[in-house]
Amino acid sequence: MSDTISARVTPADSTAVRVAEILLAFGAAADPMGITEIARATNLSKAVVHRIVQTLCTTDLLVQDSRSRKYRLGMAAFVLADTAAQTSRFRSASMDILATLAEKTGETTTLSGRVGHRRVYLAQVESRQLVRISVQLGAAHPLTAGASGAAILAHLPVAEAEAALHVPLERYSAATVTDPEQIRERMRLVREKGFARTTGERVKDSTGFAAPVFSPADEVLGAISIAALTSRLNPAREDDLADQVKQAAATLTARLSDR
Repeated sequence: MSDTISARVTPADSTAVRVAEILLAFGAAADPMGITEIARATNLSKAVVHRIVQTLCTTDLLVQDSRSRKYRLGMAAFVLADTAAQTSRFRSASMDILATLAEKTGETTTLSGRVGHRRVYLAQVESRQLVRISVQLGAAHPLTAGASGAAILAHLPVAEAEAALHVPLERYSAATVTDPEQIRERMRLVREKGFARTTGERVKDSTGFAAPVFSPADEVLGAISIAALTSRLNPAREDDLADQVKQAAATLTARLSDR
């Protein structure tokens, strides 16, 4: 029987989460979005989206195109992103680890950071192979889908993990797990094995292996992953990739803690 704890969320907290979800939706969008598209991407009502978007426009975090009437990220958002990229020790400390992991495995490697109940791709080193997996940096995805999300979700406090399961769960493909009980069982296995493995949950013919990265206070910050073509895998290679991603995540955790 799973442990569940109800988390109390104040109105102010709820508004802050909604603002974050809307901004993260733009990070995953290739084109400007209208109110209906934003509402669909965030599972928020159009009235709530419209109110928050108007506020974000006053601070230049979003701007509205005068012709299409759709919205895109404003200059203030890019200033924040540039500052974060330059000052993030988490990302900078990972780059040589990702490069080494990509060289050893021949597959694409990524770093994801946790943002609320979602995670964002912060860095990647692409495979040199002609056919390879590639991710969109800055794109946000729920913690309930994909190996990186699973690695992070499994190590959250119970209340926070349960909160992530009590929202409509996004389905990217027929392989995406959306049953909360199945996700809880997967979380248990991730904690037991030290890594997460998923196939085709977000990208067809892709298998991900991910392991969590922790802060000096032992809070999960994100995950390192290997994104491999499923056709290139066999049991022995899967075991090797799992071991390598766990070692890479442990190395980054130790580096962040100066151990």
